[in-house]
Amino acid sequence: MRLALVKGHATSTVKHHSLEGWRLLVAQPVDSSDRPDGPPQIVLDSFGAALHQKVLISSDGAEARKMVGSEFSPARWMILGIIDPERSLAL
Repeated sequence: MRLALVKGHATSTVKHHSLEGWRLLVAQPVDSSDRPDGPPQIVLDSFGAALHQKVLISSDGAEARKMVGSEFSPARWMILGIIDPERSLAL
């Protein structure tokens, strides 16, 4: 699991049938100071995350494939939740 910032939407004219109907976003993994930490990832979004929102993402491909209902899906990254800055605890 990693923190990431939503940077945009991904669109595709041709994609694997298991991804039909799924919202795809571009998420930039970040460190604790919101600095980029690795390359951006295409993630499945079932939460309705908005542009520039901080999210929690996972690269658990097995769970992503369960989510889309296909063991042969190329899905890997998915959003696990949206981070609410109003409720974040200051350490």
